[in-house]
Amino acid sequence: MPTLLIVHHTPSPSMQAMFEAALAGANHPDIEGVDVVRRPALG
Repeated sequence: MPTLLIVHHTPSPSMQAMFEAALAGANHPDIEGVDVVRRPALG
Protein backbone atom coordinates (compact mmCIF):
# COMPACT_ATOMS: atom_id res chain seq x y z
CA MET A 1 0.00 0.00 0.00
CA PRO A 2 1.38 3.46 -0.85
CA THR A 3 2.06 5.82 2.03
CA LEU A 4 1.52 9.58 2.03
CA LEU A 5 3.71 11.28 4.65
CA ILE A 6 2.52 14.71 5.78
CA VAL A 7 5.21 16.55 7.76
CA HIS A 8 3.77 19.64 9.40
CA HIS A 9 4.83 22.73 11.29
CA THR A 10 1.84 24.84 12.30
CA PRO A 11 3.00 27.98 14.13
CA SER A 12 -0.04 30.05 13.11
CA PRO A 13 -3.79 29.54 12.79
CA SER A 14 -3.52 29.84 8.99
CA MET A 15 -0.91 27.08 8.81
CA GLN A 16 -3.00 24.91 11.15
CA ALA A 17 -6.03 25.37 8.86
CA MET A 18 -3.97 24.45 5.80
CA PHE A 19 -2.63 21.33 7.54
CA GLU A 20 -6.14 20.26 8.58
CA ALA A 21 -7.44 20.80 5.03
CA ALA A 22 -4.61 18.72 3.55
CA LEU A 23 -5.21 15.98 6.10
CA ALA A 24 -8.96 15.98 5.43
CA GLY A 25 -8.36 15.76 1.69
CA ALA A 26 -5.88 12.92 2.09
CA ASN A 27 -8.35 11.00 4.28
CA HIS A 28 -11.35 11.60 1.99
CA PRO A 29 -13.46 8.45 1.51
CA ASP A 30 -13.00 8.62 -2.29
CA ILE A 31 -9.26 8.08 -1.87
CA GLU A 32 -8.62 4.40 -1.28
CA GLY A 33 -5.46 2.36 -0.90
CA VAL A 34 -3.26 5.08 0.60
CA ASP A 35 -1.95 5.01 4.15
CA VAL A 36 -1.75 8.59 5.50
CA VAL A 37 0.95 9.25 8.12
CA ARG A 38 1.38 12.62 9.82
CA ARG A 39 4.44 13.71 11.70
CA PRO A 40 5.38 17.03 13.32
CA ALA A 41 8.47 18.60 11.79
CA LEU A 42 9.96 19.45 15.18
CA GLY A 43 8.89 16.33 17.07
